[in-house]
Amino acid sequence: MTGIILIIIIMILLAVNGRRLQLEEKKRAEAFVRDSFGHPSSKKLPEERKKRLQVSLDDFLSGKNPGEYIDELTWSDTGMEDIFLQMDNCFSSAGEEYLYRQLHDLSLSKEDLLFNDSIINELNEDKDLREKLSLSLYRLGFVRQGSLPGSLKKILSQDHILNPFFHILCDIYYVIVAVLAFYYPLVAALFFVLILFVQISSYFSIRKKADEILSGFSMIFNMTKIGGMLPLKKDSQAGKVIEELSKDLKKIRLKTVFSAFLAGTGSGQSAGIFSLIFTYLNLLFHFDLIAAEFLLRKIGSQKDAIYSAYEKCGFLDMCLSVSSYRVFLEKKCAFTRPDFSFETGIVIKNGYNPLLNEPVPNDASNSEGILITGSNASGKSTYMRMIAVNAILAQTISTCPASFYGAPLFSIYSSIAVSDSILKGESYFMAEINSLKRIVDASVRDKRPVICFIDEIFKGTNTSERISAAMSVLKYLREKKVIVFAATHDLELTQLVAGYYKNVHFSEQIEGNDISFNYRLMEGPSKSRNAIALLKMKGFPENVILESEKMCSVLDDSDA
Repeated sequence: MTGIILIIIIMILLAVNGRRLQLEEKKRAEAFVRDSFGHPSSKKLPEERKKRLQVSLDDFLSGKNPGEYIDELTWSDTGMEDIFLQMDNCFSSAGEEYLYRQLHDLSLSKEDLLFNDSIINELNEDKDLREKLSLSLYRLGFVRQGSLPGSLKKILSQDHILNPFFHILCDIYYVIVAVLAFYYPLVAALFFVLILFVQISSYFSIRKKADEILSGFSMIFNMTKIGGMLPLKKDSQAGKVIEELSKDLKKIRLKTVFSAFLAGTGSGQSAGIFSLIFTYLNLLFHFDLIAAEFLLRKIGSQKDAIYSAYEKCGFLDMCLSVSSYRVFLEKKCAFTRPDFSFETGIVIKNGYNPLLNEPVPNDASNSEGILITGSNASGKSTYMRMIAVNAILAQTISTCPASFYGAPLFSIYSSIAVSDSILKGESYFMAEINSLKRIVDASVRDKRPVICFIDEIFKGTNTSERISAAMSVLKYLREKKVIVFAATHDLELTQLVAGYYKNVHFSEQIEGNDISFNYRLMEGPSKSRNAIALLKMKGFPENVILESEKMCSVLDDSDA
């Protein structure tokens, strides 16, 4: 009798503690949802997370044509990985994967972008709807590895993890051991140790092979749980998407007597006492593996509803993250929705790069070609990245770090941070040629107008060939109606392409041993240099400075 009372007391204490942990988790979730909105994300990009996002992206891009997405070089050149991390306040793996794909996707129509914008705007204005939806998606959480679509593909390709009757038979042995304990305690103890060894060793072996599948099951069950938490607001665009998600979730009927053991050790964001209990029960009895075996037989009929629900969760989570990012941009400097009514060219007012702590806004207007000159570190590359980032964010999430953005829908390419590659066996110049060739190809292939950003064109070769080749390529791109922003140190080039390109520049102020930049764009080609001044400021030997100045004067006279 005393033992029974003790068991009841333990169960009551566990239940009370479990309820306390649930309330604490709810408070943490509410605080996270409230405090993260309108602030940059602090998430990192470890290798496992990067791999998961890349797999999702590769699968998405397999159905796209060149020009319908941001390619790898442009993504790297423009710092979009860091912008993704700054923006990523998603509450689930579904949202992260959707946002990462969305920031690469240039195939959206104006109508698609307007629809997405309407939902993002609703979530921005309706705090109650936003926070309730955020808490629902917070419950969905993150998978440890892989993604649900990838896991589901593996699930559908499996006949079985292991015959479930093997696990059930081992569990029956526990009952036999319990009966033996009354008559042969020593024998029962030996059998118990043997069963424990078999169960635990086989569990780790099987679980390792099936981990991604089990994580997929866990995400599915977590997804079905949020159905009852979703806010209903049928009189809005967001409400309609949420209603469609609820209908999809109701179609997913995968409950089994062991389902809780799959969800209990899954991908949620908390690991309370009940999760710990489920973990130990699975270790001893393989309940999660048994559940997975039975579910493998019925999950195929549910796959369409699962895919659809996961995509809608990701879409809504992405919209929440973009809504938060807009508030962050507005506090930082400015944010605007794009105006896609322009037929040619691009106009930006007070554009800035959101990655900079104290950005200096600049305007941009280009319906032809822009050639940017200026001294080292004056802001040429930063200026081009600002325009490229505005164009990418305009066409992917309808959100521009500027006070105005007007342009058509572009194919977007850059050749800014080209580097040589030992692994590919490419020299710097060959890498640069390959980078520029894809822009030339796009100028005659892509259906949309092309905008491109080129920094220090052909700097990997000698002066005469560099200037000659640069002139020819820049003229060709303009003849193909490409909107070009190009930066160069070659002042000769400004004259050779004057009929095709408008000249602008950035400059610096040198006073004594101090150099400063205002990062403001000015008309005309640059007239200043600062390379020798920088050598002097950094304390290079005086004879080096004098000889440099002398030779520079000689070369200037010969050019004249």
